[in-house]
Order: sequence, then C-alpha cells, then structure tokens
Amino acid sequence: MFSFGSIKLGKIFGFEVELDYSWFIIFVLVSLNLTLNFFHTYGFSLLVSIFDGILTAILFFSSVVFHEFFHSLIARFNKLPIKKITLFIFGGVAQMTEEPKSPVVEFKMAIAGPLSSLFLALVFWLIFLSLKILNLTEAATAPFSWLALINLWLALFNLAPGFPLDGGRVLRAALWYWYKDMERATKIASQFGQGFAYLLVGIGVLTAFFGYLGGVWLIVLGLFLNRVAQSSYQQLILQKYLSGIKISEIMTRDILTVSPNITLETLVNDYFLKHKFGRFPVIDEGKVVGVVTLHHVKEIPRESWQELTAADAMDKVIKDCFVSPDEDAGQALIRMAKCNIGHLLVVSDSKLVGLVTRSDIIRLIKVKTELGA
Repeated sequence: MFSFGSIKLGKIFGFEVELDYSWFIIFVLVSLNLTLNFFHTYGFSLLVSIFDGILTAILFFSSVVFHEFFHSLIARFNKLPIKKITLFIFGGVAQMTEEPKSPVVEFKMAIAGPLSSLFLALVFWLIFLSLKILNLTEAATAPFSWLALINLWLALFNLAPGFPLDGGRVLRAALWYWYKDMERATKIASQFGQGFAYLLVGIGVLTAFFGYLGGVWLIVLGLFLNRVAQSSYQQLILQKYLSGIKISEIMTRDILTVSPNITLETLVNDYFLKHKFGRFPVIDEGKVVGVVTLHHVKEIPRESWQELTAADAMDKVIKDCFVSPDEDAGQALIRMAKCNIGHLLVVSDSKLVGLVTRSDIIRLIKVKTELGA
C-alpha cells in the first residue's frame, strides 16, 4: 500500500482507525465530483451542492470503514489479529499480521466485506424511500440514492475474482479447499488478480482516449491492484522460505554501541572507519535510544562534525524497531517493510542482544532458494 504517513482517529470496538494523508486527495476529488457533476446537475444552489457533496463524501468513506470493520470483526472471531484499519487514496484496508488458518476462515473474512456493502446499500435505499414518502426535497434525498448505488457498486466490484479484492480471496478460499494447497491457490488467485488489473488498465486507456478523465483513475487503480496481487504472492513465498527461522539464528550478536554524547568526528574515525558496520545502536544509561548510520552522518556538513553528537544524527527508536530473538524472520521482514527501515534491534529482557538487517534475511532467502531448501 502507498503510504504518506497517517493520522490516528481513534478506536472502534478496539480496532485502531488511521487516516493516511493520501486520503485527503481522494476526499477532495470525491467531494468536488459530487458537488459539480452530481448535485449541481439537480439545479441545487452552489452552497447546497457543496454541503451535500461534503456530507455524502463523509458518509461514503464511513461506509468504507464499515466494510473494513466487518472484515476485522470476522478476523477477531477467528482469532486473527488485526493491526489497524487504514483509509487511504484507494479506499480502505484492514491490516492483518497473519494469514487465515483455513479456507473456511478465508471465505468468511472475504465475504463479510461485500455483504456489509450490500447491507448499507439496502439501508441507504430505505432511507431514500422514507424521505421520499415524507415529501422532502431532492436536496435531502439525493445523497442517499447515490450512497445506495455506490455501496451496491462497491459490493459488486469487490466480488470480482481478482486477488486481493474480496472476490479474489473468495476464489483463493475455494482453490485452497479444492487443492489443499494455500501456495498454489494464492498463485492462481494472484494471476486472476493481475488479469483483472490489466482489464481495468485497458478499459481506462480506452475511456481516457475518448476524453473521459475517469479512465486515468482506472489506469492508476489497475496498476495498483497488479502490484498488490504480485506482492501478495511474493510475500507468501517469503514466509515459506523463512518459516521456522528464528531471529536468533541470523542476527549479528557482537555489536558495537556508542554513547549519545560522542562527537560525529570521533564516531567516524573510531567506529565507521575502523569497523565494517554501517550502523551503530546508541545506548544511554543502559537503554537503546536510537540508531546512527553512516547515511545520517553523510547528510551533515563535515565542518559540524566536531560540534554535533551521535544524538543529533541518530534516528530515535520506537517499539516497532525492536524484535525478540525468538520471533519469526518472516514477520521481522514484514515489520521492516511497514516501518520503512532496514534493520531491527534484537532485545531480550530489556537488554540489547543483537541486530538483524534486511540484508541478513535476504541473504538467507537467496541461499535457501539456490539450495532448493
């Protein structure tokens, strides 16, 4: 998923909800489209159109949260941890930290999303009919007719048999049940997902050629789905090769640490130049407070090295940068990707016992691949 940083909105029944900054782009586009190309065509005043556009956009994205919430709820019932629900430029996603344990669980989780959208479509349509019976103006009823139709469309779109859409996950569940092989099922479902993505790109190119700007959005969405379909299968293969491998088996144990008060000049001369490491944990009173890398130092003007310290150049660490020596190597690699970092500090009983890098894990994968292990 593309990420530009996020804002925490709070929790819904224990699930963290975040707003990726990219969401504001699509929110503005949806609001403008509703205001200018939908509500204004009813003959509403500009002020009423703007109000209806913003209100409908908010309810639409609330529908997306509702959709992802049901995925998360089914996951919780089946003892699958959900890290958070995030709204971003392409909609929403419930981030799982583990794969479903069986095709039945996969099916339940996948079908929950489209069913929730169908439920909302019915609710909004009933609200629309109720308001019509009360003879309220179109300014009051139009938002709910649009919300009913868009939720119906979302349900149908998500049922397309292309992984990672809900329909693709339903397909994977069926293939998994049939072949008794999750890897094979994921590969086939991912291929369907790439095919569907190419179809969207093709339709987007045709519509854009005839002057419809919505075609550009289909092209971007298709490229995104293609990327996710490929990466989903690759992630499963990585987990296969890394299954059962503990961090303690591949981490670097003998690591040098530095004080936060050491000058950058001393850091360069006594550590980076004398040792082969490209990063050093920074320890203050026995606690890890950060990691300083050669890249950090290179970004600081050389004339400032005598004055600035490791504390000025380091990245402060957070709990997500820590990993237990007993943790699975595959999960550690996923965490590095999510945190956009190239290493994790290995901590046991609050003590630093090692360091593992992305290169360590990739090297292991390469060896196992070459040996066919």
